[in-house]
Amino acid sequence: MLNSAPFKLWKRLSEVSSFESTTNCRKIPPSYEPRKGRGRVILQDSSMETITFFEKGMWRGVQTRQEIAFTNVFRWKLDSENGGLSLEHLRFGVERPVFLFSLTPIEEHLFKSLKPHECKEDAYYGSVLFDEHYIHLNWRIIGPKKNEMVSVVYS
Repeated sequence: MLNSAPFKLWKRLSEVSSFESTTNCRKIPPSYEPRKGRGRVILQDSSMETITFFEKGMWRGVQTRQEIAFTNVFRWKLDSENGGLSLEHLRFGVERPVFLFSLTPIEEHLFKSLKPHECKEDAYYGSVLFDEHYIHLNWRIIGPKKNEMVSVVYS
């Protein structure tokens, strides 16, 4: 069962068209206001091994209700040989990806990073829970200046 999980998740990733997200800074005092976002996902450069998400949406502060437009580009990579996936942020372009974490199937519909990806002083952790209706991506960044949680539901 677990050996088919990456391909089931890959199929769901290739069908994504929208997202809703929340971000929280868990530092005391927080460095930013909690935000909620929503928007569209345009799939770019889809292949058997990579899917690139171009995200465009609006953030809204939970307290201030101030809205800010944003874009993001993420690249998912399938490791069919080892049965996992990885996620990269393409904020510096496709030639200079920022690796976030690798995900390993834990159960048929659950993937987790088994160890954090360390970037300078920060550690990145991730998990994905999915079914035929949604993909729920959670990631966390912990470091001396960061303690952030990001939750994204793709549909």
